[in-house]
Amino acid sequence: MNQHYRSILMWALYAVLFLFTMLLQTVVFGHLRVWGVKLNLLPVAVVCIAMRAGHEGGGLFGLLAALVWQFTGADDGSLALISFTLCGILAGWLCDAVCARRLAVSLALSLAALVLHEGAAFLMKFYLESADISLIRWVPLTALLSVLACPVLYPLAKTIGKVGGC
Repeated sequence: MNQHYRSILMWALYAVLFLFTMLLQTVVFGHLRVWGVKLNLLPVAVVCIAMRAGHEGGGLFGLLAALVWQFTGADDGSLALISFTLCGILAGWLCDAVCARRLAVSLALSLAALVLHEGAAFLMKFYLESADISLIRWVPLTALLSVLACPVLYPLAKTIGKVGGC
C-alpha cells in the first residue's frame, strides 16, 4: 500500500479512536460519578495520539479534536481549544526530543495534561461562576482517576501508529 494512503488511514483511525473515547466519556461515563468526580478521558486520548504523531501532528490533532469537542456544546469546549492544543504540542515535542515513547511516559504526560486541563477548568469556574475554593480538591482526584484510561488508549494509539509507519 502506498505511504500516502497509509497515512490517511492512520489519521482516520486516530479520529475514530478519539470519537470512540468521546462517546465513551459522554454516554457511558456521562452520568457516572466515581468518588464524586466525573472522568475526563479526552486529554488522555489527545496525549496518547500526540506521542505517536509528533509535535506538529499532535498539536493539529489536539486543535481539531478540541473543535469537535466544542461543537458538541461541552462546558469546557472553549478551554479545550487551548489545553488540548498545548497538550498535543508539548507531548509530541517531549517524545520527539527527550522522552521515549513508552507507557510510563504516557502515564506521566497524561497526568500532566489532566492536571492542566482540570486546573484551568476549575480556575475558569472560580473566576466566572464564583465557585467555592474548596472544590479544588476534585482536580487531583479527577486527574488520578482519569489517567487509568491510559493503559488502554496508549496501546491502541501505538497500534494505529504502526499502520501509518510511525
